[in-house]
Amino acid sequence: MVQKALSILFLLTSIIAKASDSTYVIEGKLGDTKSGIIYLNIYGEEEKQESAKIVDGTFMFKGFVQQPVQAVLSIKGKQDYFTFYVEPGTINISGAGNSLKDLVVSGSSLNEDDKLFKQRLEPITKWEDAERKVYEQAVATKNKIALDSLDEVDIKILQAKRKIVASFVKDYPHSLRSAMAIADNYVYYAEADEVEPLYNLLNDNIKNTSKGKEIKKIIEVYKTVAIGMIPPDIAQTTPEGKLINLSSLKGRYVLVDFWASWCGPCRRENPNVVKVYNQYKDKGFDIFSVSYDTKKDKWEKAIKDDSLNWYHVSDLKGWKNATSDLYGIKAIPSNLLLNTDGRIIAKNIFGKKLSDKLAEVIR
Repeated sequence: MVQKALSILFLLTSIIAKASDSTYVIEGKLGDTKSGIIYLNIYGEEEKQESAKIVDGTFMFKGFVQQPVQAVLSIKGKQDYFTFYVEPGTINISGAGNSLKDLVVSGSSLNEDDKLFKQRLEPITKWEDAERKVYEQAVATKNKIALDSLDEVDIKILQAKRKIVASFVKDYPHSLRSAMAIADNYVYYAEADEVEPLYNLLNDNIKNTSKGKEIKKIIEVYKTVAIGMIPPDIAQTTPEGKLINLSSLKGRYVLVDFWASWCGPCRRENPNVVKVYNQYKDKGFDIFSVSYDTKKDKWEKAIKDDSLNWYHVSDLKGWKNATSDLYGIKAIPSNLLLNTDGRIIAKNIFGKKLSDKLAEVIR
């Protein structure tokens, strides 16, 4: 009986200690905004929203997070917002309150490091903002040439951002913000040999965080779908309900194409894919398209509208498609080109790069 009581006491003590370790308190002071309702949106594994009253310019939030998560503050009736990280401990946020973007965080090492990272990213952020305006104009005027050129700009922006990430990781290997920057910017269109050197720079305590473990998993997945590898098999159903395996196409050159009907860049790329398919389909070339759609009717309509006359499969789970984790697909369009042995010989080649590669290998 005594032993059972001690076990219960130990369990309760552990629960209390764990809760204490994960408690966050946000204490806010707004100089000019004396009253109103302020919202806290937390973006962890599940999104949640809390609200608090602003009383004489002050507000407070209290809760639990197992690990640092991104959060956004907003005030009812105002259009601006403030983005920061919530982590266990006491976080102080202050400012006039007239513009939430001018708020300042103290008492949080992660938010201090985030501020340093954002300062380094400032030129890229301005570049992205300018590109966004051009994109909106191109969409409004349905300017396909401009939209196609912006796809290339996106790649250049990503490359520039990754240089800053690499520099930041080198300077701050002890910071969780470095691990977050790696995960955010190398989770798509990247290779293991790009990510692993950055991961190796991180301190062991950062590697052992959930974010560090996430990066390690990304690297392991990238290694399974690297150039020269035979990728994991894909077995999903066609619009007609027939199960097809990617491995069944071995013996032909195969473009494994990840796309969706709702993906603008995918749909703009489709005419290029149709062109190379028609050019090489009688020369041992085929396409195996995996859709990240959730609605069967829209998937089928896009196939018909874009004249995509090749193999199509999907599990209709959107971004939760089984290939997302298996192949590390976190952005579309994405593709892999397999040779007749089923080995990867090229990745993420679009437009002229795709046609040039096929001209090189299929004669």
